[in-house]
Amino acid sequence: MSAPQLRLRSSPVEEKLGESGIWAFESRHGESFFMGFTMHRFPKLLLIREGVGQVESDLGTFTCKTGDCVLVTPGLNHRIVDDANTPITLYGLGVATKLLACVPEVVAQLPAGVFSAEQLKPVLAEQRIRRILYLDGQSDAASRLACVAASLELFAEVAMALDPSRFTWDRRSKTVDEIDPLLSGYLVWLAHHFFEPVTLDSAANACGMSRRHFSARFKQHVGKTWLQHVHHLRVSHAVELLRNTDRKITSVAFQCGFDDLTTFYRVVAKVTGKRPSEIRDK
Repeated sequence: MSAPQLRLRSSPVEEKLGESGIWAFESRHGESFFMGFTMHRFPKLLLIREGVGQVESDLGTFTCKTGDCVLVTPGLNHRIVDDANTPITLYGLGVATKLLACVPEVVAQLPAGVFSAEQLKPVLAEQRIRRILYLDGQSDAASRLACVAASLELFAEVAMALDPSRFTWDRRSKTVDEIDPLLSGYLVWLAHHFFEPVTLDSAANACGMSRRHFSARFKQHVGKTWLQHVHHLRVSHAVELLRNTDRKITSVAFQCGFDDLTTFYRVVAKVTGKRPSEIRDK
């Protein structure tokens, strides 16, 4: 038996943050769907699962399509106008600003607009929102806490992915527009996850490419192999920790993503020409 589909909506889902400060919803638009201009006191993220339309806002009019993410900032007047032939189905997530009060400047840094699937693909927004929708439907306290945590993490990942100052790889003479959009999104994601057990295969899968094709395009655009770039990120962080903290070398190695000290010593020496102890004593 197939799963029941959501009813087709003629109007937007009613705003409802709930006691936890999370508003997670799914909306399947019918042909008669109409949305008047609205605004919220909190940031909202929309993931277009199906269809095509336009987002009209104080900032202008932008086309949105399947896979795109729409980021609506607090106080922004906006509405969605569906294409007549391809109504939109979307996931939505709103987070109360009180939950972001510990880092209040992040709300002001969120860039409103429509962002392509390529830019945010490594963020895994659809998988994350599906989990949030499930957790939001549970009644136990642990699930509610997990829902809040997952929602904050998603907004943090989006904020990092869309922050242009996070582009830390060597672009040489290339402009941002010349960088492959899939690689751009992945590189920004990697800059915050290099210490995790990442692999070349997982990187290629994240960008929807074969291992060989990904490796060739990565080196063409970045100027290094994938592994060289990962080692550069890990060693750069290790150098910072060695110079500015008193953590043991073993702790630094594991914190930067190295599973054993032998590999850590070898890679640090190859990248910097020095042993970790020499870097610390400098």
